[in-house]
Amino acid sequence: MKYLALAVLFISSFYLIGCKNDAVTNPTGGGIGGIGGGGGGGGTGNVTFTVSTTQGSQQGLTNFVFKPSTNVTVTTVVASLPAQNFTFTETNPNPDEVFNTTDGFQIVDYQGVAAGQQWTFKITGKIGSSTGQAYDVTVNYTVQ
Repeated sequence: MKYLALAVLFISSFYLIGCKNDAVTNPTGGGIGGIGGGGGGGGTGNVTFTVSTTQGSQQGLTNFVFKPSTNVTVTTVVASLPAQNFTFTETNPNPDEVFNTTDGFQIVDYQGVAAGQQWTFKITGKIGSSTGQAYDVTVNYTVQ
């Protein structure tokens, strides 16, 4: 079962947000989270991300939604939940795709996400386009 969940995570990574409604529908809490990057969040590049959650493709699954402060490409997102010794790397199959500030991007179908958990996301990519300045940002997020 664990391997099936990991396979689903890998296959469904980096699903572009197409929804215009920013309402949070995650039954385990969800909400707007912390902003990381720059000084306090660590890393390089002049970009920050707002994190929120939505309900995944099935009941009990959660999507993490990332909205950048400027248009970016994303190469990888390392999602970790230190309290449970969980780390998973999402690799974007199309690292040249530009994600804008309105739609952003999401990593999908994480199981066992609950209110109060403190997640860390290390996001790498380039600002503006695949030829832009590289960034490496750490975002800390507490599930609401």
